[in-house]
Amino acid sequence: MLHLLADSAPGCVAIEFDIATVLDLLLILAAVLIPPVAIVIVARIVRRHPSAALLSSGRRQNGVRLRNWGFAVTGIGILGFVACLLLAGNEPAGCEEDTVLGTLILVSVLVTFVGALMIGGGWAYAIRATWLALATLAILDSWIFLVNLLVALTYTDSVNGLLLLAFAIHGLCSCVAARWMFTTKDLGPIERAKAGEAGRSLSAVWVFLASYAGLALLREENGVFSTPAGSAVTGALTVGALAVTMGSGFTKYIEAINAKPPAPAATTPPEPEGDRPKTK
Repeated sequence: MLHLLADSAPGCVAIEFDIATVLDLLLILAAVLIPPVAIVIVARIVRRHPSAALLSSGRRQNGVRLRNWGFAVTGIGILGFVACLLLAGNEPAGCEEDTVLGTLILVSVLVTFVGALMIGGGWAYAIRATWLALATLAILDSWIFLVNLLVALTYTDSVNGLLLLAFAIHGLCSCVAARWMFTTKDLGPIERAKAGEAGRSLSAVWVFLASYAGLALLREENGVFSTPAGSAVTGALTVGALAVTMGSGFTKYIEAINAKPPAPAATTPPEPEGDRPKTK
């Protein structure tokens, strides 16, 4: 089992790799397969339900290039993560010896996140479908949940149960909001903006979370969610996500799908046959 244990010294990570049970192996395999499997599923949805803007205007080439670069970055992150697992020893060594390997694992995870965001953002821009960007965040929520569950199964004291609940709730709310955006993808701009209100609010939490996690990694700090700022993020992932999804987000979605179609342009009725002037 993979253990990433925060030490008292900043930047110190102790690593133990011991696949003791079949469940451990299945969970590690699931963590590795989530990104590629999710890409295949989303690709099938995109092919079966293209947006009207895509059919009329075609793909944006800048988005296609960003998506392709995202595939490369994600592949590098996954390969680095697997390589670090294979290089980890059977017994945890001293902190000084494992700091480099622990940092490589964290960097690999961060690279995978960046690549996934590049894939989702570039793909959404290319096919003119904003719901895909939010679906990418929901996939990342599920991946983070699974990685934290891997640690929690062996070291329950090292992972906050509220943190697992936070990513589960945020991922579920993101799926609901992405579904709303998908349903209204062919409506007018005002209706799409209303249906996307919940998705934009959910994405804002992720922007701060990713920025704060990157800053903590650069400053070699541990316990991202143990600080006051981290506690605020946890609250936003749980209570904030539920409030925006079940409150104003749902209201705006109902307004969008029940909006009245624009009135047809007024036309001059034809003159009656008897009122027309006779021509010689």
